[in-house]
Amino acid sequence: MKLGIFGGSFDPIHLGHIKIAAAAYSQFALDKVIFSPLNSTWDKKTKPKASPENRVKMCRIAIEKYDFFEISCADIKRGGITRSINTVNDIITDNKNNCFIYLIIGEDSAYQINQWNQSKDLLLKAKIIVAPREVKKRGIINESFNLIDIDKIGISSSTIRENIKKNKNWEQYVDPNVFKYILKNKVYK
Repeated sequence: MKLGIFGGSFDPIHLGHIKIAAAAYSQFALDKVIFSPLNSTWDKKTKPKASPENRVKMCRIAIEKYDFFEISCADIKRGGITRSINTVNDIITDNKNNCFIYLIIGEDSAYQINQWNQSKDLLLKAKIIVAPREVKKRGIINESFNLIDIDKIGISSSTIRENIKKNKNWEQYVDPNVFKYILKNKVYK
């Protein structure tokens, strides 16, 4: 089984995330893509604004119409700082080593993956799929990484949160049901 793991804060999950996961699924013949909301980033300055429960609920809402997407709450259950190697190890264990892992990351992360915790072990256990993003080029991306063939994603969760804060339009960036959930539950107020 070929599994794509798409980790992130998903604070909130937006249509760019869905577009990336769907493109990875189809372009790399994945059996499924697992969204894995992180518990806490290694950089404490970028702590998620929404609670883990709200982020998981928003992910569930955003992916409910796709039978090839699912969610793993392993990072949140584990607690502490989320490391990609732990997520990969958990999913390999959950699937009894009967899977081939593809880790889906943004272009910004592709430039710094060699600095990640246990990156050598991670690169042995997972093939890397890179989603193009609107970021400054910071070197050369490893030639063994697979690039998703889509336009650069110009949406970011931080921009959505900023638009919410400033009462600017943001509805078009998220699934309509995620939009309703955020408003109803006052997730970012």
